[in-house]
Amino acid sequence: MAEPAGEGSVVTEERATPKDVFLSEIKSRTVFPLLVLHFVREQPEYGNSLMHKIREKTAGVMSVSPNTVYPLLRRLEEKGYVKGEWERPDTRSRRFYAITPLGEKKYEEIREQFEAHLLRVRKAIESLHEELYG
Repeated sequence: MAEPAGEGSVVTEERATPKDVFLSEIKSRTVFPLLVLHFVREQPEYGNSLMHKIREKTAGVMSVSPNTVYPLLRRLEEKGYVKGEWERPDTRSRRFYAITPLGEKKYEEIREQFEAHLLRVRKAIESLHEELYG
């Protein structure tokens, strides 16, 4: 049985349901926080650029809406994982987020836990491809 979903939780059972791959809480509770932390490790990013990068890196399989990314960024900031700064504080145009030392620790934790799930997904996809296309 899967463990309860929490910030950075992953599906732990060997047999995941189709929803567990990327369509369930694992997407919003693990994949999106992991990807956001990953991208803001490289350089400060703002919400729209993060949405674009997620869509691009997943070849359009996963897309994130403003209704998902902005509350996630606020939660990550409240927990101290990212620090946001306005590009122009006087106009509050774009808010750029950068990872904090606490966010680096959380990133490594989520990343380590999530790898087993990604490997199971890859194995399942490769097996299906081999079965169907030889």
